[in-house]
Amino acid sequence: MQKVYPLELNDDLNRHEVVLRVCSNMVEHFMANPKDQIEILVTRLNFIYPDYALMLLCAFKYLEAQGIIIMGRVKYNKRSTGLEYLCRINFFEGLSVKIPMSLKQISPHTLVKIQKYDEDNQIQVLESILEMLRNHGNMDDNVYVSLDYCLNEILDNVLLHSQVGHGWVVAQYFPNLNSIRLIVCDHGIGIKSALEATYNFTEQEALLKCVDDGITSGEGMGHGLFATSRFIELNQGWLSILSGRHKLDVTTGIKNVTEICNWQGTCVYLRINTNIDVDYKAFTGKHYDYKEHRFEQLFG
Repeated sequence: MQKVYPLELNDDLNRHEVVLRVCSNMVEHFMANPKDQIEILVTRLNFIYPDYALMLLCAFKYLEAQGIIIMGRVKYNKRSTGLEYLCRINFFEGLSVKIPMSLKQISPHTLVKIQKYDEDNQIQVLESILEMLRNHGNMDDNVYVSLDYCLNEILDNVLLHSQVGHGWVVAQYFPNLNSIRLIVCDHGIGIKSALEATYNFTEQEALLKCVDDGITSGEGMGHGLFATSRFIELNQGWLSILSGRHKLDVTTGIKNVTEICNWQGTCVYLRINTNIDVDYKAFTGKHYDYKEHRFEQLFG
């Protein structure tokens, strides 16, 4: 018998682990009950970070990849501001859920939106995110080129290693915090499986080792996540990598793996301080000035 699954989105979604638990419960339910419908409850949602929204969307997309198209509706409160934000960042694009006509007419936010990318539009998506952050964020030049370098590597990793050929990305600048929140998600094979051809790592070891220089599946140089982790440490920011049943957190002086609810694929989350300078040559290469090269491309 067809039932309705209530997916409640509210202000309690305040950590990646909480969002992941919601995603995991939803995926588990629809894998067992693929004909059920969904009711997305946003009556108590006033604020949600874009990275949380993308994780939720990617859970829907994982189910679609399994042949399960979730249909249903949205229930909301006019006093709640969260649903309008979700519409503005393209959360509902491509989902088979009914939303009020007035919200359908809201154009995507010009500064923040969820974007799907593949090898055909990767550079375009990268440039659009960097342009938004540079134009609307008070960002140190060295932080900008470091983000440029690392984000390109992260986007490339998905296309090289996930075996699904595409991923999703979203970023937003928060001026009151002098910080950027950015996440790249896929529902591919995950980090452990990607490294199995070369290493006999447990899943926990795979998460710890993936940020070491030279650790690769054989498809790349094994430098992207290492460079990103060095950037984050120098910037005093935060890096989280979620894959399978484990999550790696990296910040200055800390590298820690914890157990989580299952995530099919990989999420790479960055929190970057726009006002803390970094030495980009520490991870882009001491004999090649990436900043000089990039700024010549941008400004001639």
